[in-house]
This record gives sequence, structure tokens and C-alpha cells, in this order.
Amino acid sequence: MIVLDTNVLIDLDLYALDPDELYAASILSRAELEFGVRAARTAADTAARTRRLNDLDRYFDWLPLDVESTRSYGLVAATARATGAKVRSKDALIAAQAHRHGAAVMTANLDDFRPFDHLVEVVAPRRREA
Repeated sequence: MIVLDTNVLIDLDLYALDPDELYAASILSRAELEFGVRAARTAADTAARTRRLNDLDRYFDWLPLDVESTRSYGLVAATARATGAKVRSKDALIAAQAHRHGAAVMTANLDDFRPFDHLVEVVAPRRREA
């Protein structure tokens, strides 16, 4: 399984996903996308973001932040901090959900997840061919 980071979900149409792979998305990413709908500056942006979120709702059963995920968060965040890394909580929580499920994280911002790559595989998305 590969957990898609919010930045991949936003631009999902740009990326080629492996049809033989199982993909998941965090409820935390859904919260970020919901905020993006509410924070849009124009009606057109609100409509486009709402359509995107509705499409994603049909595609994903969002991974919940459950007790096992919080246990993984403690491990992932503390281990990253012990290395001196700056721990961004949203990224650490998504990494923890991936860790909890034995999954990788796919992100367009590899540096954001580098503090956690000792416990969670981090992969970059592959762009679709034009």
C-alpha cells in the first residue's frame, strides 16, 4: 500500500499510478483539502476544489487516525526528533499512518518526509507521459 500525501492528491491527474498497487489517503489530507475549499479566494476556485474533493471521496476510503496510528506517531516523531530533525506534525501524522499500515508514503515534497524515511519508505510520484 502507498499513502498519497496531500500534494499528490491535489495534482492526482498529473501522476501515473500503478494499477496493480493499492493506494490510500489520510483523513488528515482530507481535512487539509476541506480547508482549501473553505479558503479559496474565488467562487471558481471553490467550485473546482469542491469537485476535486468530491472525486477523491468517491475514490478513497480515508484512513482514520486510530489508536494504532497514534502509537506509530509517537515512535515516528520521537525517532525523527532524536536525529535532530525538525518534526512537522501533519507530515509526521501521515508518516505514522503509513507506518501503522506497513505502507510507503508518496509525496511530491520528499524533503518533508525525509525525517521519517528511516521507518517509512518515501517515494516520489511519476508524472504521466504527455
